[in-house]
Amino acid sequence: MNRAAPVERVVYWIGVAALIWIVITFLILPLVASLHAVFFKDGSLVVGQIASELSRSRRVRAALWNTLWMTSATMVTVTIVGMFQVVVLEYFHVRGRALLKIAYATPLVFGGVVAAAGYNFTYGPSGAVTHLVKAAVSSLPQAWFIGWFGVLFTHTFLMTNFYYLFLRAAMRRVDYATIEAARSMGASEYTILWRVVLPAIMPTFLAVTLLTLYTAISSFAAPQVLGGRDFHMLSQMVLTLNSLRRPDMAALLALMMGLCLMALILLSQYFEARGSYVGGAKATAPIQLRKICSPIGNAVLHLFAYLLVAIYTVPIALVVLFSFAPAASIGIEVIPSSLTLKNYTRVFTEGSAFLPFFNSIVMSFVAVSAALVVTLFAVPVTLGRRSWLTRLLDITFFLPWVVPSILLAVGLIVTFDTPNPLVGNAVLLGGYWLLPIGYAIVALPLMVRFLRAAFMGIDPAYNEAARSMGATGLYRYRRIILPIVAPTAILVAGMAFNDLLSEYPLSAFLYNVNNKPLPIAIVDSSLSVDPEQAALNLVYVTLIMAFSLAIILLAERIGLGKGPETTTL
Repeated sequence: MNRAAPVERVVYWIGVAALIWIVITFLILPLVASLHAVFFKDGSLVVGQIASELSRSRRVRAALWNTLWMTSATMVTVTIVGMFQVVVLEYFHVRGRALLKIAYATPLVFGGVVAAAGYNFTYGPSGAVTHLVKAAVSSLPQAWFIGWFGVLFTHTFLMTNFYYLFLRAAMRRVDYATIEAARSMGASEYTILWRVVLPAIMPTFLAVTLLTLYTAISSFAAPQVLGGRDFHMLSQMVLTLNSLRRPDMAALLALMMGLCLMALILLSQYFEARGSYVGGAKATAPIQLRKICSPIGNAVLHLFAYLLVAIYTVPIALVVLFSFAPAASIGIEVIPSSLTLKNYTRVFTEGSAFLPFFNSIVMSFVAVSAALVVTLFAVPVTLGRRSWLTRLLDITFFLPWVVPSILLAVGLIVTFDTPNPLVGNAVLLGGYWLLPIGYAIVALPLMVRFLRAAFMGIDPAYNEAARSMGATGLYRYRRIILPIVAPTAILVAGMAFNDLLSEYPLSAFLYNVNNKPLPIAIVDSSLSVDPEQAALNLVYVTLIMAFSLAIILLAERIGLGKGPETTTL
């Protein structure tokens, strides 16, 4: 045992050195490179010149205006729909509550590029709903959903997941005794909601609002698929500037967005911390669902509640149903007249159809495996030896959460578009591996967050008992620590893998013809008029949704991320 100690120390410090190299090369250097591209050119300070060029660009000004007003409108519509969902599920008594919960939870598996493609298939120019509505209203434009309206509609009903996850939990922590006291004093239901319930959940509400604002500003897939040729937002403009070989302008625009988004994250963390304190678990009685006495009011509440169910479930149902339909029926029939497995057979047997799926599977697997290895080594290091170096490493791992993915993508492009000595003078841009590296970077924060909690939850007595029996550090880690955190590691790896399968912004910047991933294929197929491509697209979307659902069910089974205890009503 003692002979192994020097070897373990050597391996440990080699691992630390590799960890520092990874952080410097793929996290710190890209951010520094993007900042250098913004501020300097040929040794001269040029940030003012670049900013002036951006301000003179008509397309940039239009994208900025579109982003500002779309974000403002999204905040209003998402707040209305999100708050309505919360009161329907947690305050008022509505029949079919189990169905409502399932329907309102669908953005957890039907979001991002998957939802954008699904909404385009449902409401786009050749969508099933469009054909149905045009049969009744012949004057309806074929592309009625394409443009700002489609983007706003998609934002409104897909960005309510923060309300569903966090604000519902805050509502369940409200003390029902205060509601009963207000009711006994003659307060109306509106007054109770406004003067009693809302102040209690306000910190969480503000945090949720800021998270929604963050998501709306950085929206990429929805305007890319549904915005058409005339509606563009800032994320798309960064990609356009980069494709026009203006990485300096792209980096500055991404940096401006990044600073705004970082401020929103800090504010949301502040309000979230206040929410955990102010809304703490002092409630002595759970909320009892309240039935509206007015028949008209009760009918209106049920009408809107189930209208939301239809809005959430119809696109998913049509996507899944038509994924089994012949390609010839897509864009023609409202409901497929026949079903077949031909589309799924093509995806798994035809080379061109299977390649994007294969590329995403391989790159996501490589990225998740690499990120998991780094995390399983880095977390014990940062927890076991507290120093300025480990604290710095700890903070650095969360940079991909703070820095928007488009800024990270621009940084990777600027860093690795020329021979770089840190990677053996290789040029990674245009090659296969830059996108998997980007995937691994964005997967790190999720893994570090959950596995850090798993490692901190291990009883120190296990480790001390093994140490007292002479077990080496590597033996204790392999036989005691690792089996304990393995369930969390497997689940977090699955969550990260699922996220990467539908990761669009980073993919749009870093992919090339040799590693075209699934999100790019989904967007390309969504914009295509070929029914064969549309059929493949529906299979892609259905497979991603199925995998997302499997991950959620696994999370429920293991219990990871389970919120505060609630009372079943």
